[in-house]
Amino acid sequence: MYSLLQSRVTYRPHPHTQFGAVLIGVLLAGALWGVSCMQTYEYFDHCSKDPWYQKIMVACVFCLDTLHQIFMSHVIYTYLVTQYSNPLYLGVVVWSLVAQVLVNALIGLIVQSFFTWRIWMLSRKKLICILPVVPLVITEFVLTLIYFVKGCSVGVFTKLSTLTTLSRAVNCVGFAGDILIAGILSVLLYNSKGGIARTDSLLNRLIAFSLSTGALTSLCALMSLIFISALPGTLIFITFYTPLGRLYTNSLLATLNARKKLRTLTSPSQTGPVVFDSFPVSALSERSGAQQQRHLALPVGADAQVKKEDGMSSSQKGGGEYELGVFGNGGKMV
Repeated sequence: MYSLLQSRVTYRPHPHTQFGAVLIGVLLAGALWGVSCMQTYEYFDHCSKDPWYQKIMVACVFCLDTLHQIFMSHVIYTYLVTQYSNPLYLGVVVWSLVAQVLVNALIGLIVQSFFTWRIWMLSRKKLICILPVVPLVITEFVLTLIYFVKGCSVGVFTKLSTLTTLSRAVNCVGFAGDILIAGILSVLLYNSKGGIARTDSLLNRLIAFSLSTGALTSLCALMSLIFISALPGTLIFITFYTPLGRLYTNSLLATLNARKKLRTLTSPSQTGPVVFDSFPVSALSERSGAQQQRHLALPVGADAQVKKEDGMSSSQKGGGEYELGVFGNGGKMV
């Protein structure tokens, strides 16, 4: 077997730009996986009102995130420990290095689809707002699947250069998709401002949050693209590609867990009007427990007259709990 490897592999990796880069990526991903664990625990500790399909989505993303970390740990353990005394094996592409690409693709598909759904709901189901996003999300997933299938037959790193163009395409589309999602969300939230200081302050928080979650994934995709183009004979791009799935997972969990903080901004203990006049929120009635979709403009902590979109009016006692619909909630979005 070793004679076969010797005849096929002429790969002489530099430790810093090859498996040193992979090791750094695995360490970064491991640290972010710890954050994912904490955020997943926080989510399930406060998600009793969320629909079952949303809980399943979070559980699937976390399981995929964990599987990806296992695969990458296997990669680095194989090269640096199991095959430590066999330098020829450094030229072989271990199976888990290829498998992690598929796992990352599934995580990205789920999370980007969730953010696309947020755009759909925030824009009041305007098709034009998601038309630029959906093709990018689907294209990135399809290109990654093609990369995975071709990568399974590569076998050695000397042949990995044949996939460089495809890898660039994956990172380009991923970068464009993340930027577009963050940009559209920010524009929709900005257009929801109504000149009321307290509401605009909350919307500014949401805009900053949307931009920050999209910026990190976009930055990783961009850095991966830069290094695979500038230094195609190295594995430095893996330093940035490995944590990408972890960043997607944490952006999803941070978005869902942010509802708790946003709830405190609209709690009954605060005085003065809190107006949500340009995007949907869900109102939970304290007396009946029924949930309705409304556009609200009411003083929190006092009796208020709530006008529903169909022109009907109903009286609600202050002190209810309000969740921003665009962040997902326990009821149906209508």
